[in-house]
Amino acid sequence: MSVSIDDQRRAALRARRRLAPQQARRASRQACQRIARLPVFRRARRIGLYWPMRHEADPRQLLPYFQAHQQALLPRVAGQQLEFIAIDGAEFRQRRSALGIVEPTQRHARPVAALDLLIMPLAAFDAAARRIGMGGGFYDRTLAAKRNRGFRGPWLLGLAFDVQRVDRIATRAWDIPLDAVASDAAIYRRATCPGSLR
Repeated sequence: MSVSIDDQRRAALRARRRLAPQQARRASRQACQRIARLPVFRRARRIGLYWPMRHEADPRQLLPYFQAHQQALLPRVAGQQLEFIAIDGAEFRQRRSALGIVEPTQRHARPVAALDLLIMPLAAFDAAARRIGMGGGFYDRTLAAKRNRGFRGPWLLGLAFDVQRVDRIATRAWDIPLDAVASDAAIYRRATCPGSLR
């Protein structure tokens, strides 16, 4: 009997909540160290991160690895999609959105297509880098144009703890595939992922 996406999401989120804060910090650091070694990270100029909530893996631990030519951007909800605001390290004007997410308040926003690399949160993933989100659909709607052949958007990298990995996720028509997922244990690459991780 197949397991539903909702059941996979709940099981992965339970496993994530069971991590002690010290374990989660160490696992976030290990995953970010893996990302920092990727050529796709070192080449990227504009990198979309997220502000972690609800026990999510913390991409802010990647900030010490940023080089002078690299800029970090955080998402902000704009209608039913996300736009991205450049931040200067951890110092930026912020507010908490209606969804409880920390968002930058600066006016100048960029579309997702302006990013070179987008690091995304997730609820669950499998070894083929398929992702289950939290259920709001903001990333899928924001990246829907990626299905068009002419779209030049960012390389998509999920970030999670390895305890969130499930056996196999059935994709749905609206799901946007990731190029890879980084966890504390490994980098999981999509079989048809463009570009080199090494």
